[in-house]
Amino acid sequence: MIDIDRIWEKLYPAAWKLARSADPIHDRIGEAYRGFRDLKGEAFPPESRILYNSITTRMTAAGAVVENGVIKTGAVANTLASMPEDDACEVAEHIFELFVQVAEVHFAR
Repeated sequence: MIDIDRIWEKLYPAAWKLARSADPIHDRIGEAYRGFRDLKGEAFPPESRILYNSITTRMTAAGAVVENGVIKTGAVANTLASMPEDDACEVAEHIFELFVQVAEVHFAR
């Protein structure tokens, strides 16, 4: 079942972090993503699942750094460390697009 209120509660602050912070783009998308990464693709309306899953894939693409069975750097931090600025800007646009899609469903009720 889709809990659009829960999704909205996660994405609204994420959109604010993207829009209102003067931090570098990598920091902004990292903070925004960490705010809603505990959601699962199945939680989203069907038209938003692909976009959410794409954001998740891009934000974790480099994988975690593991040494001797211990995570030294998480997948998000490791990915952000090597992500080109153009890619980071695209991810920011996708997070905002996801926010808009959810807002349309949230306010259409």
